[in-house]
Amino acid sequence: MSKFEYGPMDTYEIIWASGQVERIAAHQVIAPPSDLMAPLFSGATATRKRAGWMFHGEVDGHWKLLLFAPAEDIITIRNVTHTHDTAGGVA
Repeated sequence: MSKFEYGPMDTYEIIWASGQVERIAAHQVIAPPSDLMAPLFSGATATRKRAGWMFHGEVDGHWKLLLFAPAEDIITIRNVTHTHDTAGGVA
């Protein structure tokens, strides 16, 4: 057991550039850095760009990278943990 308690994972819906819709459970989602933010932060991140989405979660007591996806491969990400889709698509 880890020394941190993260609770249950949230469920995120990903719409890929291909049109495929997928759901993933994760504790944390980190968005790719914006090009507009680059001048504000100097150092390693300015020279080494991470152009992708990262999904992390605690699995079996260990913090893990669950998914890395290049920014251009994803159209939309939304947290659907507390939504209840009904017939007809109205929440």
